[in-house]
Amino acid sequence: MALPIEETNLAHIGSTTDHALKALAASIDFHWSDAGTTPGLQIWRVENKRTDNDNPDFGIEAWPEEMYGQFHRGDSYIVLLTTKEEEGDGLLWDVFFWIGSESSQDEYGVAAYKANELDDLLGGSPVQHREIEGNESDEFVSCFPDGIRYLEGGVDSGFRKVGTNNTDYITRLYRIRKKPGHHPARCFEVPLKCSSLNDGDAFLLDAGDKIYTWFGSSVSAFERNKSASVAHNLHQNRLGHCDLILGVEDDNEEFWSALGGKGEIQPAVDDVEESEAEKKMYICSNESGKVTVKLVELSRDSLESNRVCLVDAGTNVYIWVGKESSKDEQQFAMMVVQRYLKALERDLTTCVTRVNEGCESRCKAFGKVF
Repeated sequence: MALPIEETNLAHIGSTTDHALKALAASIDFHWSDAGTTPGLQIWRVENKRTDNDNPDFGIEAWPEEMYGQFHRGDSYIVLLTTKEEEGDGLLWDVFFWIGSESSQDEYGVAAYKANELDDLLGGSPVQHREIEGNESDEFVSCFPDGIRYLEGGVDSGFRKVGTNNTDYITRLYRIRKKPGHHPARCFEVPLKCSSLNDGDAFLLDAGDKIYTWFGSSVSAFERNKSASVAHNLHQNRLGHCDLILGVEDDNEEFWSALGGKGEIQPAVDDVEESEAEKKMYICSNESGKVTVKLVELSRDSLESNRVCLVDAGTNVYIWVGKESSKDEQQFAMMVVQRYLKALERDLTTCVTRVNEGCESRCKAFGKVF
């Protein structure tokens, strides 16, 4: 099938908006000075600001290490994982850009652009991943052994400063939930009220000086254990300067008071496992001013070095970039993935991974598709 260029973000490449974004990115006083130079994890948050005249003023700010694994739903982030080669002294990189469910389109665009900028800085060799809140890949989740926590709003709502030396933690309620299938449990911030509780999940109340866990009547052992693990990690991070109450009883007045009083508990929420979609493969190009998406046989033999290939594996989509593909095709591969998912009627929360020709061994899941 052929898609008119105006139906994809390719229409913006070379446009005034595109040039303005590039000029803004170039003017930002930020340097990837130590990015990817040593093994480890590095995270940057996309800043979304506007001037008094409503002109965009975007940037990237290093995310504090003590906040690693915590992401605001209203923000977007770039995560760089640097590892050593199994043989030799070389370095390998994975670039993830994480999109919160409440993150703006502006932030998404800057995150994707800066991820490509970092990719270029590292010689175009990283495996690049688009991650969506609540649907992250196993590769992304494994970067955070202590788990992932989702915070409400943007980073500006994170903490209240009291005086000059103290931080007053905002009381937060988290829902620990394991989605069907192989996905690990996630820790979502939910409204601070009793009606947020349900019988099917575990919950954690972080009141700063006290950390509580509460379990629904039909909670799974996995969710119960995960909530205890998160609570212990919080306790340890505060050097034990808080009380830990695991398994709140019905008569714990402080717990229920923090939720606005005890009320009716909601029933368990049933999740339906998504059926695996039919796997498909497409060859993509942008010749003649149009984006051409050609359905081909799902086979390694269909991969063409002078093209970009899109492999729709259902819950995951892979973009394979041939060594001889054009620069434009390489650039639009990740930047317009949302438009492709829409055109191919794929869920916009689908994980997307970009794999360069010759680096397939770095992405074992891609090899299992064929």
